[in-house]
Amino acid sequence: MAPGTSRPPVRRPLIAGVLFGLFLATLRGHWDSLRRTHDANPFHASTGKHKLGPTERDAHGWDARVSGEDAKTSADFFKRRAEGQTTHDVRVEVSSTRGDFKQHEDAASVLDDPLGRKDDGSFPTEQVSWFEPLTLRYPDPFDTFRGCEPTKASDGLSARPLDLVADPSDAEWPVNCAGHEALCDVLRRVAIDREVLAAVANSAAPGIFEFVDGIKKLGVKNFVVVALDDALHEELGKRSVASYRVKNDAVGSHKVSAQKFSIVKEFVERGCSVLLTDTDVAYLRNPFPFLFRDADVESMSDGWDASSAFGFLETVDDASLGRAFDSGRRRAKTFRVAALNSGMWLVMATRASARLMTTMAHRMATEPDLWDQAGYNLELWFASRDDIRVSGATVRVLNPLCFVNSKVMFRFIRHAPELRKDKHVPIAMHSNYHTDKAFKMKRVAEYYTKPDATVDVLSKGCLVGCDADLKSVTQLERDAKANVNDAIVGSKKWADGSEGVWGGKGATARAGGNAHPSHCEPRAPGASSGRVAAYTPHAVPGKRGDFCAKTFATSKRDRDDDAHLRIALKACAAFAKLDPNAETAFLVAADGGDARAVRALDDLLQHGIVKFGLESRTMVVTNSDRVASDVRKLGVQATVLFEGSRGDDSSHSVVFLKWSVATLALADGRPVFLLDPATVLFADPLPFLHGDADVEAGTDGWDDTTAYGYDHVVDDPAMDWSRFCHGGRVVTNDPGFVKLAATKEALALAKLVARRVAAFVVNGRLTSLANVHTEENAGVSMTDLEFEHLAFNEALFLPSHGDYVSPGVVKRVLNYLCFANSKTIFRFARKDRRFKDPNEHTPISVRLTYHPNEAVERADALRRYYAEGETGALLSWRDGEGGGDAAAAAA
Repeated sequence: MAPGTSRPPVRRPLIAGVLFGLFLATLRGHWDSLRRTHDANPFHASTGKHKLGPTERDAHGWDARVSGEDAKTSADFFKRRAEGQTTHDVRVEVSSTRGDFKQHEDAASVLDDPLGRKDDGSFPTEQVSWFEPLTLRYPDPFDTFRGCEPTKASDGLSARPLDLVADPSDAEWPVNCAGHEALCDVLRRVAIDREVLAAVANSAAPGIFEFVDGIKKLGVKNFVVVALDDALHEELGKRSVASYRVKNDAVGSHKVSAQKFSIVKEFVERGCSVLLTDTDVAYLRNPFPFLFRDADVESMSDGWDASSAFGFLETVDDASLGRAFDSGRRRAKTFRVAALNSGMWLVMATRASARLMTTMAHRMATEPDLWDQAGYNLELWFASRDDIRVSGATVRVLNPLCFVNSKVMFRFIRHAPELRKDKHVPIAMHSNYHTDKAFKMKRVAEYYTKPDATVDVLSKGCLVGCDADLKSVTQLERDAKANVNDAIVGSKKWADGSEGVWGGKGATARAGGNAHPSHCEPRAPGASSGRVAAYTPHAVPGKRGDFCAKTFATSKRDRDDDAHLRIALKACAAFAKLDPNAETAFLVAADGGDARAVRALDDLLQHGIVKFGLESRTMVVTNSDRVASDVRKLGVQATVLFEGSRGDDSSHSVVFLKWSVATLALADGRPVFLLDPATVLFADPLPFLHGDADVEAGTDGWDDTTAYGYDHVVDDPAMDWSRFCHGGRVVTNDPGFVKLAATKEALALAKLVARRVAAFVVNGRLTSLANVHTEENAGVSMTDLEFEHLAFNEALFLPSHGDYVSPGVVKRVLNYLCFANSKTIFRFARKDRRFKDPNEHTPISVRLTYHPNEAVERADALRRYYAEGETGALLSWRDGEGGGDAAAAAA
């Protein structure tokens, strides 16, 4: 400062305000332990101090964590809580669908024909059409318990076919035995129906021989121990227990965990399914009669109620996107689910299981910080993305009251009079939530095996994690709800997504901008990634056009009598006008009574479909003759017109008709790309898809964390040392930007959504707990589009459980920067130094999902900015609703 120059005044109030604001932000965001994992790489689980890391787990799968506070000092607190214990009321019903739950022999022909016709084209007298409304009732064993026996699937649902490694008709088994003779010899002697119960252990495993004796007492003959040392192998031989010796030079639990997946892979590739068990599982009944065997992986859960065990959708509220109810602030939902329990899980001998084991074995060998349970959970729950190709294994969650974790045993079953042992005996209990494992296992065994033992046996010494005051995830997070919500609404972690934009080539490719050949190109997994193997799709049977040929051949009487057949005839007529050489057809639906939708449709057609020469590959579903006429004038001849399609009749919902036509197209062997009118296209999206999944969908997410998913932790203080429960959380996908392959699984999903939308409309557009999976979405009046979003994402994410069978689609989420939504662009990308330059990056498409009331106006601004080079086109718009050229002019 020059001499004589006065020093500028310091604005102390301003500085104090900034510091105080930072202090409040610290209180709000960083004191919440749930916030710590929000930005974790979804396929690289973090190992914070609140969770079990690989070095804290011993070789045989027992939990070795220690309490955050000494259990004895808190015993009085938990004892006081126990004095106020309540009971759990459970309705017990004997299911009429017990026994053989497999599909009937004619199910395959019904699956292939949405109209429910037989192979000869005739209509069965009692067959329900796929378009009949379906009010889906998800099973909740905590409310109504129907026993442990496998049950038939709900109406119209069927499991994805399992791609077995060994053909069941082949007499020669095991398979692929060259170099694996020792294992094959064990399997020939031990396996029953090509299945074994297997435990991996060494001679230092606590209680190993008591565990083995318990299995023998149950009469489980197909039991084998994978012995990690000679001492255990030799002792088991003396006890006449089957043992498979695995040479093990691993030191430390991490390397042992890495071997576990390789061991299971070896079994699976020989064609043997494995029920893998930890040795801290107390078995009360032979587990094999109670397995469904309709998914690649069938597992216990760490969940303690229906929502945590089976998953649920939770709304994310971003207040920055608008105040109005119909704004985009509540567009996003997250799928949430508790971790699958690695204490006991059935790995079927399928190719998908082999891919999963290959990936996990590779990851455990190359990622030192990866916790095995978190790793395999995230591989199963989340979709492929960029160069990450997941196995596509399907998941079934076992009944939590039959295959029980210790939290459910001591905090639910113990307090449920209707679940006393004279009425219900669980199959097994994993002692995973309590430190006194052996003690808890003995108490459970005593109660269920000794005739004179009462439920009080379970109460002995039970002070921590034993009260009946179980809280749902929503209740546990109520006090921290703002942090749980706010932790992700403004999240912006673009590490993996940005690499996906540039084909993994980073700055080298960025310098070339949109013209660089790697820009948004599909990326194949690396040769050494453990993810090279892809699934073989289950194509819809027959040739393209077979379904429609059969439809056109139906009699005039059937046409007059069947409204759904008339829909099929109109759809098939439109299919005939599509380019016969085009593999995939775009399907756009617009309600003629919705002025905004009609404007958006015209905008999409003129500036997207026509501009990129997609007219002959596009079909439009509408209920307006005027809209259909305008569409044809623009060159789109494949229109499906249902005049007067509004009202409470399910056939009068454009959303229902859209999914019906999609179902029919898939049945006819035609892949379809569902495209909402509120979309801006900057290129034909099809060349940028991977083609390795049944469903490839845009995301409602806006960064790595939200779009690709992460390991989320729920805090239950009543559990003391095991208070932190891990699980998956990921933002939903967009049914307005999704490609459905012509596969059986995509066809099953489209049918399920169509039927649920039909039921929703017939029931007066009011949801209930009978047709949605979470209480938050029950008793709510929704629009057809909102319910479509809910039904589509439940079909994508919810695992099979009870008599609900998931469509089992292999799914891929599209890159959130290449296939962007309007939140990504307006809240983040237009301000980002790397991605705001349209010469460096222009997305392939932008969905206006978060700005539904300004879709056309913002679409125009996006085109001017990205396609025409008008640098200020986006500046006047707010992150949420409001702004734009009109607002700027008025100002």
